[in-house]
Amino acid sequence: MTESTSTTLLDLPIDILLLIIPYLPAGDFLSLTSTCRALHQDQFTKDPTYWSNLVRHTFRVPNQPVVQNDGRRWMKLYKRLRTQSRIYTWGNNEKACLGHSYDLPGMLRRGGGNGRGPVARVPRNRTVFTGRRHTSWPAPMEGTQDLGVISDVQCGGWSTTLLTARGGLYTVGTLDGMQFNRRQRGAPYMQAAQTQPTGLRFPPGFAAHTAEREEPATAIRQFSAGRAHVLGLADAGGIWSWQDIEQAGILVKFLHHEVRDGGERGGRGTVMKVVAGWDKSAALIEGTGIVVWDVLKREPGETEIEDAALVLESAVVPDTGFVRPGSRQRKAADAVSGGGRNVHASGSTAEFELGERVGEVQNFIVLEHLILFNTDLGKVFASQIHWENDSQTLSEPIELPLPTATAEEETPNPADQTFTTDIQGSFRSFAVFTRSGAVLTSTQDKLMTNIFNPSPRNTSNPTDAELPTQICTAIPALQNNNVISLAFGDYHYHALHSTGAITSYGREPQACGALGLGGGQKGDPEGRLRGIRYQGVGGDGRLVPHAYMRDGGRQVWFDDESWREGAKGKGGNRREWIRFLTSGGVDPEEAAERMRLALGSPGIVAQGEVSEWVEREGRRWEERFVGKGSSKGQGGEEEDDDDGLGAYFALSVAAAGWHSAAVVLVNEDLVERVRKGCGVRKDDSATAEAPEGE
Repeated sequence: MTESTSTTLLDLPIDILLLIIPYLPAGDFLSLTSTCRALHQDQFTKDPTYWSNLVRHTFRVPNQPVVQNDGRRWMKLYKRLRTQSRIYTWGNNEKACLGHSYDLPGMLRRGGGNGRGPVARVPRNRTVFTGRRHTSWPAPMEGTQDLGVISDVQCGGWSTTLLTARGGLYTVGTLDGMQFNRRQRGAPYMQAAQTQPTGLRFPPGFAAHTAEREEPATAIRQFSAGRAHVLGLADAGGIWSWQDIEQAGILVKFLHHEVRDGGERGGRGTVMKVVAGWDKSAALIEGTGIVVWDVLKREPGETEIEDAALVLESAVVPDTGFVRPGSRQRKAADAVSGGGRNVHASGSTAEFELGERVGEVQNFIVLEHLILFNTDLGKVFASQIHWENDSQTLSEPIELPLPTATAEEETPNPADQTFTTDIQGSFRSFAVFTRSGAVLTSTQDKLMTNIFNPSPRNTSNPTDAELPTQICTAIPALQNNNVISLAFGDYHYHALHSTGAITSYGREPQACGALGLGGGQKGDPEGRLRGIRYQGVGGDGRLVPHAYMRDGGRQVWFDDESWREGAKGKGGNRREWIRFLTSGGVDPEEAAERMRLALGSPGIVAQGEVSEWVEREGRRWEERFVGKGSSKGQGGEEEDDDDGLGAYFALSVAAAGWHSAAVVLVNEDLVERVRKGCGVRKDDSATAEAPEGE
């Protein structure tokens, strides 16, 4: 009789180990994978499922499908999020939507004046502005130091809202810049602008979460900012809606749709995601589909004790309620004896057909007049909103044809070229991401013209080979360039790269600084060196064509610290370098003619080439002053002791109207090393000018 041998952990199949790992806290997980060489392998230590779930659930960071399987990236984010998250904003500061409440020209502090005339009486805690203020370089939002880890940020028409790891929502600016607040006696007044992050409140009957305790009913796990309202999805599964920072939120209830508690546990009636649009609200409800309703508003005289609102008029996007059996969304709680899916053979057949034709919704966006969504079949659909007082409907979804790659862009698997992995967008612009790495941009107007409301001249066959190229545009700078998300404003948009870089495109009206590339004044040479051409009476800024070419784009720089007290002239940042170039460098007389040709010429070739050189030098800034590997470009893979994320790593980017915001992880130690390295190498300034002939 042989002795029985004991089974060790390593004797278990890898599949079993991967099922155990998700239940371990980070400390236990790291201890386990450090016990032996067999477990200290990338398939365990950098397991993407473990680290992405840990980051998303610990810090409430939104999912990013394009980099879902990058375990190394998620692990680095977990290490840095606890202490390094910052909020940066830039662009038009109308209604104080940037949260810059420190002294800036053209802005008055609370209850004060600028000494240029009589000061009107204003209530306490109100902010008065002497005029619209622009910020063309990213600057930190003030008053966020005590909020803890900042997980996400989104921009509204006149506001910027951020989400913390504790589930709190905080807003600066004004949610609805066009809405009069009639609660006070006397004449109505506009909603007050908040210059510092102000927490969005809940009705008195709901306990707010605190630093010691999170209340599932009020802790927000996902949110969306529309033009003039904010939607929040609570841990308990409820939907909250805000339309005024000074008023408590409203709990959304539906007359015609089942919504169950339970948060992420899943099951029929579970709210999976909420999206706030231009003037509509929407939610993806498991088993029902994408539900759309009007923005909820508190009526004049309504008390905050009235904590919920029953939505009587809503509509569902047809064919969006399918849930694939066995998918991650489907939970055991949804299964009942007898299985509603098998009651009638005809129902099962219809459901099977729906799953093959449309599939299960993965993500959706709300534009001004359209709902767009992508499914697990790699398809993307659009449905038109028809909303009248007596009738609210959404059209049957139409599948959008996507263009295939050109000969030089072909992928090993041709099907990947049109397989949609994600869709993003707002207002009138959107982007489609494909499995091949393509990023296709389009607008609501193109869909309306070519698909929904075509004129006889524009009427085209859905099978027309030219239709995909008429709908979508493949901007060379965005293709296979590690782009994981796009954020759209009215006229500008930003691309977030998996390497933590943000690039800008489009234009900034009235030189408002929405691109975040500097300038800010009509004809400012700083902006022109970055590739902005200012045109017209208002000084609208447009990027040169070079910025849209392959490997192009203009990166947003976060290393300017002129906003910080005592930091002016401290050196070590690229903004001072740009100023040095515009002043003529080490030999102003010698550089004067070259600067005139580059920035004063009616043509765009010289300006474009100079801006390309400035862009290349800016991207290797950290490498130049700290050493190779401390940072990387949009496609870099280098890694060093600084974890390879660089001094400034953008986690998310948002845009709306004429302003933008980003969550940035700031490595203060590396920032200081770059500054000191720049100071030591002052003699390198002679090489900072663009060489002749470039």
